[in-house]
Amino acid sequence: MSTKKKVLIAVGAAVVLAIIIGVSVTVNRKDATTVETGEVKRRAELVAIVTATGEIKPKEYVELQAEISGVITELLVEEGDLVKKGDLLLKIDPIQTRSETRAQEAILASALSDVRSQKAQIAVQKSVLEQDRTSIRVAQIEVETAQKNLDLAQSIFERKQGLFEDNLISRDDYDTVKNNLYNAENTLATAEGRLMQAEAQFTVRELMLEQARESHEASLSRAEQQRAMLERSQDMLSKTEIRSPLDGVITQMNVEVGERAVPGTLNNPAATLMIIADLSIIEAEVEVDETDIVDLELGQKAVVKVDALPDNPIDGTVTEIGNSAIQKLGQEQEAKDFKVVIQLEEPPKSLRPGLSCTGEITTAVRAEVLSIPIQALTIREFPVDEEGALVRKEEDEDEKKTKAAEGEKDEEVETKEFEGVFRLVENKVEFVAVETGITGDKEIEILAGLEDNDTIVTGSYKTLRTLGDGDSVEVEEEEGS
Repeated sequence: MSTKKKVLIAVGAAVVLAIIIGVSVTVNRKDATTVETGEVKRRAELVAIVTATGEIKPKEYVELQAEISGVITELLVEEGDLVKKGDLLLKIDPIQTRSETRAQEAILASALSDVRSQKAQIAVQKSVLEQDRTSIRVAQIEVETAQKNLDLAQSIFERKQGLFEDNLISRDDYDTVKNNLYNAENTLATAEGRLMQAEAQFTVRELMLEQARESHEASLSRAEQQRAMLERSQDMLSKTEIRSPLDGVITQMNVEVGERAVPGTLNNPAATLMIIADLSIIEAEVEVDETDIVDLELGQKAVVKVDALPDNPIDGTVTEIGNSAIQKLGQEQEAKDFKVVIQLEEPPKSLRPGLSCTGEITTAVRAEVLSIPIQALTIREFPVDEEGALVRKEEDEDEKKTKAAEGEKDEEVETKEFEGVFRLVENKVEFVAVETGITGDKEIEILAGLEDNDTIVTGSYKTLRTLGDGDSVEVEEEEGS
């Protein structure tokens, strides 16, 4: 074979080899997934922030409502006025309540007169009862004296009777002592009758005294009842003048002179006459989602941005965290929100209650942390071993086809979802399970699983959803490169 033919054969073989390599590369590129990548880097600082919306409110405020119904006759303040605790704010027509108070005063005076009368009756009954007690003692003495006189007359009669029977005394003397005995018996019976009468009268007087005391107690009860009614009337009369319960500013005025004040009841905003707020301490009351509330603690720092003052962020501190979800009437809600209060440190004078705001609460700060873009994090399901560790089961295509042809099924193994990223290894990606920490605005902390300068897949989002462990990839070239 000539040298020329040898050269032609060699050139032809080289061309065929180049064609085969080119076709192979083209096929591989067609099978590769185009991805966006980035390097794992350490950040000087990563800040976790919880954002929530709400409104500006004073720490202490009162929705002033009337407790009685009536026409407003005087209005002594205007919206924006500064007031002190106890200042008179408005007056309600007092004619009806004043008349009721006077009527109660008269009724109480009559009841007190009855009390005094009953008390005098008790004093009279006590005096008469003492007289009856004295009469009993006198009657008892008379009975005792009559009994002694009877005993003496009986003794004399018995002696005289013996002498008369022996004819030693005359009939006249005998009749005299007999008559004395009879008189003594009559005197004792009369004394005993007076004693019984005195005791019976004493018993009646005791009953009359007890009745007088009961009447006195009843009159006292009526007087106390009338006094309570008078106090109620006086209280209602005092409520015709409404005074400020605190130092503050009239932030809202809802009534004018001549309008009727309506007693305050639940769910009746028309009953609110005005709102007084202590603007020395201003707060932002925001609603935090249930997924973020667990990260909040008292004392955490926050920045509040008011919609009406976009260029004036205000520093604050979390002072209150709700323990139960906010109940919104008439709304069926799946997501739950919790009330969080942020006390503002130096609120501007232009700040007003009711303004909409957004609170950015710093829940954690990390220095020198390894972090990745949040969108790079994904979830995949893998088999696990007995200790729950991820197991990569490699199976070539021929083995898969053989099992499919023979109708064999994969053994059932325990699986588990892992949170992780796809790390670039040559022209393929490998799923790496990671342990995460705090989440920043765009970055998330990596505690374990990655190292500095690891190249990971960061996008696109659609690609990350379908990318699998071990897939071939092609890195998308940056524009302008």
